[in-house]
Amino acid sequence: MGYLATHWRGQQPLTRAFWVNGLAVRLLVYAALVLLTIAQPLPKAFLYVAIVADLIVMVWQSVGYFRTAEHGLSGSSSLLPLWGGIVAFIVAVSVMLSQWWGLMLAANAPPPDELYSAKMDRIRAAQYEISVDDAQQVVRFKGELTHGVTKRMSALLSKYPDLSAVHLDSPGGNIFEARGVAKLIVSAGLDTHVAQTCSSACTIIFIAGARRTAHPDARLGFHGYALMDAARLPQFDVKAEQDRDRRFFVAQGVSDAFTARIYDRPNRDIWFPSRAELLDGNVLTQGP
Repeated sequence: MGYLATHWRGQQPLTRAFWVNGLAVRLLVYAALVLLTIAQPLPKAFLYVAIVADLIVMVWQSVGYFRTAEHGLSGSSSLLPLWGGIVAFIVAVSVMLSQWWGLMLAANAPPPDELYSAKMDRIRAAQYEISVDDAQQVVRFKGELTHGVTKRMSALLSKYPDLSAVHLDSPGGNIFEARGVAKLIVSAGLDTHVAQTCSSACTIIFIAGARRTAHPDARLGFHGYALMDAARLPQFDVKAEQDRDRRFFVAQGVSDAFTARIYDRPNRDIWFPSRAELLDGNVLTQGP
């Protein structure tokens, strides 16, 4: 404290007051404030403390120097130390205000713009829920089949290799994502189950199950495809896509008679077979 007090009273040598207490200390403060400016987001409380501390240091430096210079004038006719101190003070204040402005910007920096891809992933992920029930060793899917479902399902199956079944509750969605999930289920040999509803593209996933069960009150909805489902895919062939999924259904044990009825239905007319029809067509492989 004695060192600080002697500078404050102007009792130190002029060269030390300028080069050490003035310039060197100011450079250290400048470096510290630069580091704070880089650190984002900067808490506002910390910002105010930093600005007040810098102001206190500046007052200590300036008062001490000018008092030292004033003491020196008593024995010298040169005003160079005084004018030199004034110029240095003006420069230091300018730099200090510039740094304060930078700190204010750092503390109030807007959040970085969300990437379009990240935004779309977030929007799509909000359309469905995937959860794992460790007790029953099942993964539950609820919501629309949209872009990203296959990727998330793949990550879950890798993380939980002991899962035995997938429980579905979905009105459908993207058939390509449904096919991706179906492929994962077939590869893992998982069972599928429906407690409430599984319609449209969801049935592709359901048929992928090694064993397929449903609650007595569950509804499975089937229908043919429509060109509007692939408006942005000019090479999309509705009949070829239906035949592809028909072959998959048959390979999974569904009867030819049942698959024929699926694609005889127009896209807007969903067929909800009775439980007896689902069992006769081998869509359900056993009771609940």
